[in-house]
Amino acid sequence: MRAQNEVIIISQMIITGNKITRMSIIQRELLIHENDTLPLLVFERAAERTRENLMNTNLFNFVTISHQLIAPGQSVVVIDLKERWYIMPIPIFELVDRNFNEWVKSGDWSRVNYGFYLNWDNFRGRNESVRFQFRWGYSQRIGISYTIPYINKNQKEGLSFGFAYSRNREAGYAVSESKQLLYQDPHFVRKEIYGGIKYSQRSGFYNTTSIAADYRYNSISDTIAELNPDYLGQGRTSQELITISWQFRRDKRDFKIYPLKGYLFDFDVVKNGIGLMKNEPSLLYLSSQIKYFYQMAPRWYFATTVKGKLSGKSDAPYFNQRGFGFGNDFVRGYEYYVIPGQNFILNRSSVKFALLPTRVISLPWSVLEKFRTIPYAFYMNANFDMGYTRDRQFANDNPLGNSWQFGYGLGIDYVTYYNLVMRVEYSFNKFGENGFFLHFTAPI
Repeated sequence: MRAQNEVIIISQMIITGNKITRMSIIQRELLIHENDTLPLLVFERAAERTRENLMNTNLFNFVTISHQLIAPGQSVVVIDLKERWYIMPIPIFELVDRNFNEWVKSGDWSRVNYGFYLNWDNFRGRNESVRFQFRWGYSQRIGISYTIPYINKNQKEGLSFGFAYSRNREAGYAVSESKQLLYQDPHFVRKEIYGGIKYSQRSGFYNTTSIAADYRYNSISDTIAELNPDYLGQGRTSQELITISWQFRRDKRDFKIYPLKGYLFDFDVVKNGIGLMKNEPSLLYLSSQIKYFYQMAPRWYFATTVKGKLSGKSDAPYFNQRGFGFGNDFVRGYEYYVIPGQNFILNRSSVKFALLPTRVISLPWSVLEKFRTIPYAFYMNANFDMGYTRDRQFANDNPLGNSWQFGYGLGIDYVTYYNLVMRVEYSFNKFGENGFFLHFTAPI
């Protein structure tokens, strides 16, 4: 048994398995280096954090760090990497509805999208990403994006670009009783052109600051403008919008896709409209969130998040308003509701138990080496959420606004590689409404 006051002197460090990834990308994430002299406890913590940093690049399926004593006071550290499959066409089968349960409720198989993504991750071995999207069906979209995480030698600055064109056969044009009203037509009722650029600066391992600018042109059918003249404002059928945003993020989670320990903090300043486009809406809002993850005991974990948004204006068009029910901002148990608002606060909390901690299956019959080993884990959750939206604009049709909402329930999460998380939850809201809900992102 080795004493905790033992000192590790790293005389050599060997990195293996990076057939594509350049050494500079790997070295950017290391907290341990050749010729370091560290107490054993400090070394073990730094090695584990290095493993987490490398896993969070999303370049590797597995990272193993080991050390071996080769002479008195001298150790060799070996970092063994298992790279992912980087060029991958991914089929698209998407539901048009805001979530899986809305689609099940409608039972309409025509309300699906199909196509494929073509992703080339780790392009040129520099952790760059090129992504193409070709989506047909009910809502159509073509797009391309290119992300360069590091554009300078000290690997602190990055750029990303994107362009997309989409058109939809339906639009949620208003709310009634805090539920979305949809207008559908065999022809396309909403079209959008998007282009954007983002500059980022990574300081150290965990802090990132970014500034982004994007342009959007949206057009809608005359019918939508008649049904809700406030959709784009004053009965307009088109809108041009330039958005400038700034973000600071500090991310010390152990595993970004499904964290169990650590924390995340971010703060955003977003300005919609800078006065260059005709009839451009002007809206400034601030948003922030903190996520905290803690291991309470072996196989027992606690997670909580608080997110808030503060908007400085209450007469923006309906299309530019967001509250609960858009994206991942909602109280569990309210998946069927949309609660617009200019300001909101949301808290989610979970106590989870590792029903089956991470295991690995080896498939000897797999043709491709990168798919031969599959990690998987199952977690059981007890959840409690609460949230409040402040709605100064649509309150007459939004009875769930301007009041606290509560949700709770149980769930099971399945986690595996290639960033796949699947959650099955049985949730209740404060009205006693309940049901099973399926999601494909981490709960917190």
